[in-house]
Amino acid sequence: MLPLEDLTVSQLLRRTVERFPALPALEWCGQVWSYRALDRQVDETARRLLGWGVEKGEHVGIWCEAEPNAILALYALERIGAVATLLNTSLRRSELAALLRHTDVSRLIVGDGYKNLDYPALCRGLTEELPGLRAVLYAGLSGRSGGFDSLEDLAPVTVSAQALARAEAAVSPQDTGFILYTSGTTTLPKAVLGSQYSRANSGIQQARDLGAGEHDRFCVAMPIFHCFSLSVNVMAACAAGACLYLPESRRTTALLEAVSRGRCTVMSCVPALYHAILCRPDFGQWDLSSLRVGFIGGSMYPAELFRQIEEGFGFTLLSSLGQTEATAGITAASPGDPLAVRASTVGHFMDHVEGKILHIHTGEEMPLGQPGEICVRGYVVMQGYYQQPACTARAVDREGWLHTGDMGFLDAGGNVHMTGRLKELIIRGGENISPAEVEAALAGEPLVRECKAVGVPDRHYGEEVCLCVVPQPQARLTEGAVRARLCRRLADFKVPKYVLFLPELPKTVTGKVRPAELAGLAKEKLGLE
Repeated sequence: MLPLEDLTVSQLLRRTVERFPALPALEWCGQVWSYRALDRQVDETARRLLGWGVEKGEHVGIWCEAEPNAILALYALERIGAVATLLNTSLRRSELAALLRHTDVSRLIVGDGYKNLDYPALCRGLTEELPGLRAVLYAGLSGRSGGFDSLEDLAPVTVSAQALARAEAAVSPQDTGFILYTSGTTTLPKAVLGSQYSRANSGIQQARDLGAGEHDRFCVAMPIFHCFSLSVNVMAACAAGACLYLPESRRTTALLEAVSRGRCTVMSCVPALYHAILCRPDFGQWDLSSLRVGFIGGSMYPAELFRQIEEGFGFTLLSSLGQTEATAGITAASPGDPLAVRASTVGHFMDHVEGKILHIHTGEEMPLGQPGEICVRGYVVMQGYYQQPACTARAVDREGWLHTGDMGFLDAGGNVHMTGRLKELIIRGGENISPAEVEAALAGEPLVRECKAVGVPDRHYGEEVCLCVVPQPQARLTEGAVRARLCRRLADFKVPKYVLFLPELPKTVTGKVRPAELAGLAKEKLGLE
């Protein structure tokens, strides 16, 4: 077990620079930065930000794709003790404004945009609309700044190296380093406060779990605003002295090119992205032989899909469980665990993380094999939700236990089995039904691309199960065939009363299904009140 280390994010980077100054730290579109070069540019960016007026503890938004300037800004903000506030790249203007207002973001660093979103254009007039927002800074690569000052326009010579050293020395590992937002599948996302200490140590632990070293190359397949990507990519690569490889985009073609041509050895994804890559008709034509290991997490998946991913990609896939409130780190499987364990569990509680399973009504600890709410305590637990003390108190009890809202049970080997989300439980006539159990019963069906079970209102039972199914293209699938398969695998009361075929499921940008939105859609299509 690796000990926890009293480090800031900047100290972690400085230490890696001392160990591997000449090794590649960052690669993007053929450009390579050694750790020494990256550190120098972080220093320069930090001096620019100090000259811009950024102070310790100030909330500075980063609204950028995973590009070099975003990585530089992230490290530079941590170096001077500002709070990097990472924003979802798919936000619309009204959503962006609401989050900036809620979290008192005083300055905003923006890239060019994502898909059809033009960030500089969307930010016009924001400083007038939001009195607390002092300025917007352009950090994109196209040069289309929309009239905003760019990162390169800020002169580093206005702040000396000595002034930067004083600012860096004033930063403590326990200082808040990050604000990340919850997925917000049902409400406005909550702003999660995390310390520099928790993020740095999370990276160290994740690198250890991956068996990562200085010769690894991490393919960044997920946006850096996602807690999963921030820990298992950015921080883990830094802790290991590995290269952080930034694909040209997050399209499946770019990711396959990153692995095939960039010879990436580590790739971690959410299940939906792995599945999208697997489903490409040309998947077998790509050379993925460099891949060694990767995490899967972010949402639930059937064991059969896990096996398909590991076999298809030809690497060791590690199951994991995390959430934003726990610095992305709750459980992880080990590379040496048998496939059956890695495919059917989310592994064991991570080092320095206490875990237990509690009864959802009584709060009593559950025996092995009995499901309840997964609760954890340790360095990974958030500092709280920004300006939401009541929500924080509901999530983290007086003894420091984070109530994750995830349901599961422990087996005799200490591995955690996920059974669903507490808020998504379907209660039919007093019987608790896990949507994940219903979905797993359809796992391996070749005609089904994905499915999600939700509860819909019923006058007699209170709720009934509705299974929403997205068939594979051109698949001929009937409601009767689906229900017949489920009847062979589920108790009668768990078999869905309704089966709906949909072209797609509503999802967040990180690939999570929006259950409340899907339930509303199901009610509408079924004509239920």
